[in-house]
Amino acid sequence: MYSEKKSVLQLVSLLVAHKIRRAIVCAGSRSSPLAQTLAACPNIETYPCVDERSGAFEAIGLMQATGEPVAICVTSGSALMDASPAVAEACYQELPLVVLSADRPAAWIDQRDGQTMRQAGALQNMVRCSVDLPGQDGPEEEWHRNRLINMALAAARGPVPGPVHINVPLTEPLFAFTARELPKERVLEVMRSSAFHLPEQQYREVAAEWQKAQRVLLICGQMRPHELDKDLLASFAGRVVPVFEHLANLDDAGRRMPCMDRADLFAGEGSENLHKYAPQLVITLGGHIISKRLKKYLRSLDTLSHWHVSADGAVADTFLHLTRVFATTASAFLRFLQGLDQGDGGDQPAQGEPGEADRGDQAGQAGQAQAGRRHQECQPGRTRREVDADFVRAWSQASQRLRATLARAEFSFTDPMLVREFFRHMPPYAGLHLANSSVVRHAQFWDLPEGTQVFCNRGINGIDGSLSAALGNAEALARTNTPLFCLIGDLSFFYDQNALWRTRLPENLRILLFNNREGNIFRTLGLSSPYLRSHIAGASELRAAGLCKASGIQYLCAETRDAFTRLLPDFIHAQGITLFEVVTEALPDAAASRKLNALLV
Repeated sequence: MYSEKKSVLQLVSLLVAHKIRRAIVCAGSRSSPLAQTLAACPNIETYPCVDERSGAFEAIGLMQATGEPVAICVTSGSALMDASPAVAEACYQELPLVVLSADRPAAWIDQRDGQTMRQAGALQNMVRCSVDLPGQDGPEEEWHRNRLINMALAAARGPVPGPVHINVPLTEPLFAFTARELPKERVLEVMRSSAFHLPEQQYREVAAEWQKAQRVLLICGQMRPHELDKDLLASFAGRVVPVFEHLANLDDAGRRMPCMDRADLFAGEGSENLHKYAPQLVITLGGHIISKRLKKYLRSLDTLSHWHVSADGAVADTFLHLTRVFATTASAFLRFLQGLDQGDGGDQPAQGEPGEADRGDQAGQAGQAQAGRRHQECQPGRTRREVDADFVRAWSQASQRLRATLARAEFSFTDPMLVREFFRHMPPYAGLHLANSSVVRHAQFWDLPEGTQVFCNRGINGIDGSLSAALGNAEALARTNTPLFCLIGDLSFFYDQNALWRTRLPENLRILLFNNREGNIFRTLGLSSPYLRSHIAGASELRAAGLCKASGIQYLCAETRDAFTRLLPDFIHAQGITLFEVVTEALPDAAASRKLNALLV
C-alpha cells in the first residue's frame, strides 16, 4: 500500500516513468509517506540507511557503477544538509543524484517548530535544478507539481547529468497508507541530439590548427568504465600521445597503443626530453586528473595551446593555456577529430535551419555526410596531418622506462608496496574503489589486472564517503557477481564507518584497510610541525576488529609481511563481506612513498 498523499503519489509515479530504478531511503518520520511509497513500489529497488551523509555517498557509488540516476529520500531539518557533501561530489562528477527531501508546511518555517529550516533552495549552488512542490491539493496545484517534477527529473539527466533537489512539504497526518496504486502522470520528454557541428569559420580555424599540430597530448581524466570507446581511442595510435591514470578506465587500451598510461609517473621537471619534446597542443577529455607533476609541467610551457572538451561547455583552464572549449561529449569529439585526421569533414553535420540538430540522429547523420562533402570541396588538396614520430616515441618510451624502474623496486612492509602486491594477486575484471588521499596515489605506481573497473570520488577529492561509495559500487556490481575491492586508509575508513551501519551489506564487498594510525599523506608533503600527528594528521589508535564484529563482517589482520602474504589469498577469495586490516608504521610508509617518487626523476 502507498501513502495517500497526492504529492507523494505523483512524485513516485514520475520517478518510475523517468526510469529511476533505485532509491536510498533514510530513516525519519516526516519522510515516512515517501519511504513507504518508495519501498512498496515494485519498480524501484530501495536501500535502507540511517546516516544521510553515508547514504548519499552510497548513491554516488551506485551511479558510478551503473551510469543511471539514483534517488535519495531524507527527512526534514538538518538531514538534508547531511547529504550535501555527496551532492557536491555528484555536481563535480556530473552524476544524476535525485535528492527528495520531506519538509514541514511552509507556514511553520522559522516558527521555532521542531526539525524545521529553510529547505527550499538549500542546495541551489550545487544542483542543476531545485524545486519546491506546492503543499496544497487541487487541479492547478497538481498540474504545477507535475510540471516541476518533470522539469527536475529531466535536468538530472542532461544535457550534462548532475544532482537535482525536489523538496516535498508534507502535512499531518503522515501515516495513512491506504492508496492501492500510483496515478498515471503526464510525462514531459526532452529530446536532444548528440550531433556536434561548428559554424563554417570555426570549423576552418580548428581544422587549420589541427593540421599544424605535430605534437599532441590527449589527456583523459576520470571517466566511468566503458564511457569512452577504446577502439575509437586506439584509432589515434601513433597520431597523438594519450595520457591517463587508472581513473580514466583506459588501462586496457594503453596495452594496445603508445601512450603515457600513468600521468602521475611523469618524469621529473629537470628531464631534458620534457623540453625537447614539449607538446604543441593538449586536448583534455573527462574529469579530474591527479598528477600535480603533469599540471606543473604543462603550466610552465609558454607556447602551449589547450582544447577542453566538456558537454556543458564549462571553462576549465587547468593548465593556464586554454584556447578553445568544445561543448560536446568525448566520443563525439574524437569522431570529429578522426575525420579531420583522415583529411575529410569529420562528424561535421549540416547546420540547416534553426533546431534542425534536434530532430533526431537520422537527420543528423544525413547532414554529416553532406557536410563532409562540402568541407572537402572547401579545402581541396588538404593532406593528412603530419606527426612528430620522435615526440610519440619519446613519451611512450618514457612511460615504459618508468614502469620498468618501478617494477624493480624492492618489497617492503609499507603501504605503497602492499598495494603492488595486492594488484599482482587481484583477479581480472573486478571492481576497484580507490579511497582519496594516499591510496589513490599509491595505486598510480602499479599495473592493474586486465578489465579492472576503477571508481573514486574525485569530484571534490574529499575523504568523506569513500567507504559508502564503495558500498554502492558493490551493490551495483553484485548483480553480475563481480567482486568490489575497496582500498582505503585508516583516516578515511573511520571517518566513514557509518557506511557499515546497515541491516544488509553486499556480500561481494572486500575492504583492504591500510592502518598506520594517521593521515600519512601529510608526511609525504614535507610538512614539519610538532603538532603534525595530533592536530593535522588526525592520529588515533583505532582498530577495526570491534566494528567488524558488531557489523557481522569477516575480519583478517596482518602486522607483518609474512602474515600479509599468508592471508592475502584468503581475503581475495573470501565468501561474504570481508575486511583485511594491514597495520603498518607511519614513518616507513612515508619514506617508501618518497623513495618511489624519487625513482621517477
